[in-house]
Amino acid sequence: MPYRHAHYYVLVVIAVIVAGFWPSYFGAWGSAPWQFHAHGIAASLWVTMVAAQSWTAHHRQLPLHRAVGKSSLLLFPFLIGGLAAIIDVTAKAYVAGDGPARMMFGGSFLIGLTLAIAAYVTLYYRALKYRRQVWIHSGYMLATPLILFESPFSRLLNAFMPGLTISGPGDLHLVMPSILWSMAIELAVIAAIRLKFGKRANPFLIAAGFIVAQMLTMGLMTDSALLKSLLATIGQLPSAAVVLAGFAIGALTSWAGWHAGKRPAVPVPVSEAVQPA
Repeated sequence: MPYRHAHYYVLVVIAVIVAGFWPSYFGAWGSAPWQFHAHGIAASLWVTMVAAQSWTAHHRQLPLHRAVGKSSLLLFPFLIGGLAAIIDVTAKAYVAGDGPARMMFGGSFLIGLTLAIAAYVTLYYRALKYRRQVWIHSGYMLATPLILFESPFSRLLNAFMPGLTISGPGDLHLVMPSILWSMAIELAVIAAIRLKFGKRANPFLIAAGFIVAQMLTMGLMTDSALLKSLLATIGQLPSAAVVLAGFAIGALTSWAGWHAGKRPAVPVPVSEAVQPA
């Protein structure tokens, strides 16, 4: 099986998620807004599911592997709905003028989250479509935790990395450099995977394309009036509409990917289909 130690690396991503989001989410569970829970629970389950898929595949637990894989069909709409919930809470806070970081980088957060949704949809759809080709399928599935890595790791950089540490409002300009450095690390990991496994690791290059797009748009469009206007418009929408739109995108992706990966129907010869009277 490909990527035999991948589940250990996914566990590292889980550790980064817990550490990075501990102050703002896991350690403040009772006071976190519902949008954080919608995203946090779904994303945590998703990464755990990817680790379980890798572990079961490499321990010859194929029936369990397939069962866990099928559960992803139901989980994926919640993953995308959760990301839409973060867009919603970001937009609502921007409209309300709540939080200097959102006021400063709200437009960048919007385009980054939108591209993250596009990345998940593309990677998961193709993982389902090519689920009978083990290298391609596993590559697409294992690329999804990389999209989650940037946000918690950038928070760790802002907490502990000299030169990027945020000690007060005057340091908020360091938010974007920490995000870009985190994405650069993601690209370095993908480059290492590609060098080790060659063309078999091409699915990770699709993830790299989305990460580069995030770096360029988030880094260059921080002050985009268009993005800020769009963010303000989303902030006026009902939360249910925003989240359900994300959920619908996720559900459609699950449905389309599953059907795209089905074996083609084998036509029955006419001589066998038509029986003599």
